[in-house]
Amino acid sequence: MRFQLNSLQSTLRRRRRGNLYQRGMTLIEIMVVLTLLGLMMTVLAVNFFGMAEEQKVKITVTQMKTIQGRLDAYKQEYGSYPSASLGLNALVSPPPKKNGRTPGAFLDDANLLTDPWGNPLEYSTPGPDGKPYKIISRGADGASGGEGPDQDINNWQGM
Repeated sequence: MRFQLNSLQSTLRRRRRGNLYQRGMTLIEIMVVLTLLGLMMTVLAVNFFGMAEEQKVKITVTQMKTIQGRLDAYKQEYGSYPSASLGLNALVSPPPKKNGRTPGAFLDDANLLTDPWGNPLEYSTPGPDGKPYKIISRGADGASGGEGPDQDINNWQGM
């Protein structure tokens, strides 16, 4: 009886060990799963970064609209828009008026004068087509021209 019990136990142990090896995944299966996960992450990353660039363009347009409102307030106070030499910095640090009095800043946050890519917004006066001024962001590449996120953005686009 004792011999049969030992024989039965050793048979069960061998079967258990054999089942452990049979339940695992092969190296090929693991490689296939990792490859599929890598492909999915690549597709998601490309889509995510594309959306981030679109959001930066929208932020830039919103910044320009805010600056346009502040430029109008500047014009009401001084009677004209800032000259090209004063630029947009005149909204943060306005020059003294003719009577010697200096009004408060028209724009509290100087970071609004920089686009989301870290490039300074450009200001020129007079603007195109009889407009009083033009504000330009050179886009992601910081250079004139370009396509997609590198495209120049100006405050009069679509208006």
